Amino acid sequence: MTAQRFVIGIDLQEDNRDTFRQGARLHDLPMQIDQPRLLIAARLPSHALPVGRDGIVMGVLYARGSNLRISEIGPASAAGIASNSGKDLLEKYWGDYVAVIRTNDGFAVIRGPFGHLPCLYRAWGGGTVLASDIDSLRLATHANNSVAFKDVARQLIVGDMRTRDTCLTGIREVRGGEIAQVSGAAISHTQSWSPWKFASERGAVGPQECATAKLRDLAMTCVNAKTLQVEKPLVLLSGDSSIVTACLNRRRPEITCLNLIAPASAGDERTYARACADHLGLELLEMPMWEPSLNIGALAAVRLPRPVARSFEQGLFLQAQTAAENMGCDAVIDGGGGDNVFCSLQSASPAADCLLDRSGHRYFWRTCGEIAELAQSSLGHVAWKALCRAQSRKRPYRWPINKVFLSAGAIALADDAVLHPWLEMDDSRLPGRAAQIALLVGAQSFIEDGPHGSKMDVISPLVSQPLIEHCLSIPTWHWFDNGCNRAAARHAFSPLLPHNVVWRRGKGIPNSFIARLFEANRAAIREHLIEGRLASEGIIDVGSVLAALDDPAPFGGKAFSRLVRLMDTESWARSVTGC
Repeated sequence: MTAQRFVIGIDLQEDNRDTFRQGARLHDLPMQIDQPRLLIAARLPSHALPVGRDGIVMGVLYARGSNLRISEIGPASAAGIASNSGKDLLEKYWGDYVAVIRTNDGFAVIRGPFGHLPCLYRAWGGGTVLASDIDSLRLATHANNSVAFKDVARQLIVGDMRTRDTCLTGIREVRGGEIAQVSGAAISHTQSWSPWKFASERGAVGPQECATAKLRDLAMTCVNAKTLQVEKPLVLLSGDSSIVTACLNRRRPEITCLNLIAPASAGDERTYARACADHLGLELLEMPMWEPSLNIGALAAVRLPRPVARSFEQGLFLQAQTAAENMGCDAVIDGGGGDNVFCSLQSASPAADCLLDRSGHRYFWRTCGEIAELAQSSLGHVAWKALCRAQSRKRPYRWPINKVFLSAGAIALADDAVLHPWLEMDDSRLPGRAAQIALLVGAQSFIEDGPHGSKMDVISPLVSQPLIEHCLSIPTWHWFDNGCNRAAARHAFSPLLPHNVVWRRGKGIPNSFIARLFEANRAAIREHLIEGRLASEGIIDVGSVLAALDDPAPFGGKAFSRLVRLMDTESWARSVTGC
């Protein structure tokens, strides 16, 4: 698969325009537009789409509600897009794109919701330079990267939430669903796509059976659209990837499935992977997870604007990529983000929604019972928690923060951490819906970080705008049935998958394998952290980190997971500023 890369210069001074062109040539990015106020150089897997004389769309664009890839934007459509600064793109199309549209005051830059093509920017040369990645940004501006350690600390505190600020000094990001108005070095942002719009349309699709059928249809639409160019996919078969596999199997003549086997039973997915592959008549390859001989300190050293790559995940995808190459497969496909899209909640909040939304009153006790079975709790306890949540509905959603192993100075930064705008837009005061949208904040981060490291050729098609919009229209209490969450998706694909796969409870989590991997590298991790940049910059509390690392007890629990995250962050900080 060809990586999509671009760099955009807006309102640059003349000598800086020459520097921009030289950098684009060095990076082998052909010039697409060379105008007095606008320079665009890009290397794309297909031609960029002109929007009349007023703009350009880079990436992949689909007609709304279909897998039809747009090859041309007609005059009437182009005029509509230009007339509202690109808002039509967000409302009438979807895909992995970044667009630039000329406006009366400058230029509008639009990034598609949940598209994996990033859009970073920095002020430079009297104007603004935007790019798909930090290397293109650096080569176009000749400006070196430096780590903003306060933002690194904030990222460690908020975990899977991304803010507009990156962890590199002076580099910010246009987030999915935003329209950024750019004039010179001035940029203003408008969140033009919001999940709350679709959440407020709950039940608009009609009866529950209709919503379930539409979920299945849209999942197939999105999976097939995002894999249209793939001739021979390798599917990582585990969890929500069974849904992806079922979608692919309807239109792909040649699919190979791969299950990576964890050494402990808690992470072993073979029973379900075999049942799914046998039911669909597909070949299943089983391989043990990679051995601890890989350099775990290097796996997360990827050139991203934030420390978001995970060494363990990178190792698994590296293994999958190697298997794909050996079998002649041209892409690895997974079900990443499916939990977030399909409302994988385990709390009383959806039952509280039943109390607060008149249409949910009759579902209250049934929903409490389903949640109680899922959480292995009592019906009375769940009902009481739901009542408490309903009574405190005016309280905004509380995003979880993590201060473990951070210094006092880093912890103080939690007080001014910026919330994601989706968490501040809630007019419904439905706690279950707010929790569902918080899951989508995580999904946005997962997909919009862009491909990196060993994930360069990995496709996660479930995190797609049309499917997400539909899932938001389904009331939160309809996501629970048979003692399971994600029930609407389970019902949608029950005709296509084995019953024991569809209605399984729990997932294989290879924590024991990860713990063994890091146990074998305990000394290296100790040196990596204590002598690293996080320690020298005062981000981590060296004493508490040492106490955990020097504890002779085996790794495990939340402290272990946090040390893994710190290890990966340290690897990123050491590598990201180099050429």
